[in-house]
Amino acid sequence: MWPWQAWMEFGVVHPLAFLQCRTGEGPVLETLQKIVEDDVFGAVEIAPPKDPQVRMRARNLLRAAQLRVVYLPVLPMLLEDLGIGSADTARRKAAMDRLLPLLDEAIEFEAPLAMIMAPRDVPEKERPAALERFAEDVQTMCDYVDARAGAQRLHITLENFDRDVEKKRLIGPTIEAAAFAERVDRENFGLTVDLSHLPLLRETPAQALRAAGRHLLHAHIGNCVIDHPDSAIFGDFHPRFGHPEGVNDLPEVTAYLRELSACGFYANARARLGMTPILSMEIRTSDESSETVLANGKRTFARAWSAAHN
Repeated sequence: MWPWQAWMEFGVVHPLAFLQCRTGEGPVLETLQKIVEDDVFGAVEIAPPKDPQVRMRARNLLRAAQLRVVYLPVLPMLLEDLGIGSADTARRKAAMDRLLPLLDEAIEFEAPLAMIMAPRDVPEKERPAALERFAEDVQTMCDYVDARAGAQRLHITLENFDRDVEKKRLIGPTIEAAAFAERVDRENFGLTVDLSHLPLLRETPAQALRAAGRHLLHAHIGNCVIDHPDSAIFGDFHPRFGHPEGVNDLPEVTAYLRELSACGFYANARARLGMTPILSMEIRTSDESSETVLANGKRTFARAWSAAHN
């Protein structure tokens, strides 16, 4: 069996495991401490802390623990409905004025990755213009961070979501996300493929990961609900693995990990990033405690890795 530590850093999306921190507020330091003390994790994905003092202390904590950091401007983009790529020039400028300082923060954390999302979908006839504006904004972000980054280059990574189920974003299918990456044409831009989004995109791991191709820089494992439209967690809400309404559990995670290996993710992402790539679990609490869902995710990952690589 391959030891996974030789191929990747296993991470966790902190603001979903600890939902009270999703907005960048709440017990950020106290809950990060729990992740720091768990040596299963080599990486952590964090929402931008709003308080500058908390942000500085979080940076120092994660640096001391030698955890890799994925910074998540994607959360302010979602929660504040930022108008990146908007046809409204004032709204578009406001979005960039909000996002560029977040990228400065990512550089302060020495993060190798900062994750973004596409704006809301528009009518089909408006998509070409919307994609062009969005591509221009992403190019601006990529050039901005390259002009400021130090020894650790910051890569912007796009996570594609569904277009017609729940998040309803401009870029849905992975093949379109890869075409968008070609359009952006920056070495510090790539894609995040999330197992939890694939049922919502009606894609298999093989279809999605091979479509992403050389642009794949980062991966997530998680769960979603698609067969229960009346559920409070219908769509991309990341219940624990094996949730009775969810679709992903050990077999699906195993197939995804097997395909990550088959498509050359680990070597290709390492070559692009100049470091060990990151695969994180993205699961959130509902009726369970944070500790329960963290244990659920770690066990599922360990069992799936063993099954995929024996």
